[in-house]
Amino acid sequence: MDLSQFNDKQLAILKQFRETVRDCQLPNSEDAYLARWLIARDFDLTKAEKMLRNSLEWRRRYKIDSLREDFKPPDVLRKYFSAGFVGQDKLQSPLWITRYGKSDMKGILRSSKKKDFVMYVVYLVETSIWRVMSDPQKYKRSPGAIVQTTIIFDLEDMSMQHITNKQAVDAAIKIIQIYEANYPECLSRVFVINAPKIFSIGYPILKPFIHERTRNKIKIFGHDSKQWKAAILAEVNPEELPVCYGGTMTDADGNPNCISTVNMGGEVPKSYYFSGKPDTSNKKSLTITSGSKEHLEFKVDHPGDVLKWNFHCEDSDICFAVYRKRDNELIPIVPHEKIDCQMSAEEGEINCDETGVYVVEFDNNFSYLRSKKIWYSIKVESFSSKMENGNHYDSL
Repeated sequence: MDLSQFNDKQLAILKQFRETVRDCQLPNSEDAYLARWLIARDFDLTKAEKMLRNSLEWRRRYKIDSLREDFKPPDVLRKYFSAGFVGQDKLQSPLWITRYGKSDMKGILRSSKKKDFVMYVVYLVETSIWRVMSDPQKYKRSPGAIVQTTIIFDLEDMSMQHITNKQAVDAAIKIIQIYEANYPECLSRVFVINAPKIFSIGYPILKPFIHERTRNKIKIFGHDSKQWKAAILAEVNPEELPVCYGGTMTDADGNPNCISTVNMGGEVPKSYYFSGKPDTSNKKSLTITSGSKEHLEFKVDHPGDVLKWNFHCEDSDICFAVYRKRDNELIPIVPHEKIDCQMSAEEGEINCDETGVYVVEFDNNFSYLRSKKIWYSIKVESFSSKMENGNHYDSL
């Protein structure tokens, strides 16, 4: 994909789009960056602007621009989630391999928080984008090229745990939603290979969250290696591809799997697992009956004060949100989201730019049969105290 392929009308819309969003602080000022949003919304200027502004707000809220420096991936993710950069495709776009089938998702999500797993994937995406921006001569075949990524998604050894584990499915959906909303037209091709029969159960769960434009870039293959190797080699040169996928690349010691760049996943040792239940000391308890919600109010007296929370739910999940009260209206501050927090506490904080009453919501409306018991510690801390105590990474 290249800006040289745009017709006069599209180029005029691109120029108008740049003028429309001139007040925005963009992470990338190139025309190719702005073009992604227009393409994703079929050159509908209003829809593209809304999509871009929503994404910039997401980047601001979760400090995405400093993610590569600030985020410290948990050791279990670096060692046992199999994903890595290996080379380029024939269009000079980055080539990534994910051995999802060999990744013990149940063990990973018993050893790390779902938000950390999701953020680790965002971290990998941002690293790939940074790699391209740092060396445009290597990855851009022309000045107007819209660089995309090719991914080999290997499902060898995929089992029912990848499909039936609720946290793994929820995390996959969350990642898809984030990618679709914030990284438009960053994908060139996805080769799903070694797909077992059970993939036909899992894919329909995810499919509704994948935009049709993205679905058209996905090629799915079973275990016929001759077939999928030929398809991959049509788009990737052999020297850019590990031997195990039909190329000529090996590790220095001759390993055909190139485990120095993409680990082999494997079962997560139980020593990584969260131990027992989260601590309840210095926390209050709150029972939320099925089909109901509870609101807790906190007064903020000074702009810049910090609202901090730490909570967990006994044996299940709960929906969480934060609002600011304005007359009889609740203004969303932290979006409503279902949180899996029975294995580890959910922690987070927000800077309160305005004074007034902030409302923390625990929502059990989605549960028709079960009450939920929450253990929580929520407080307002002055900004000066926060600076003395150090910063915490925003929660997802």
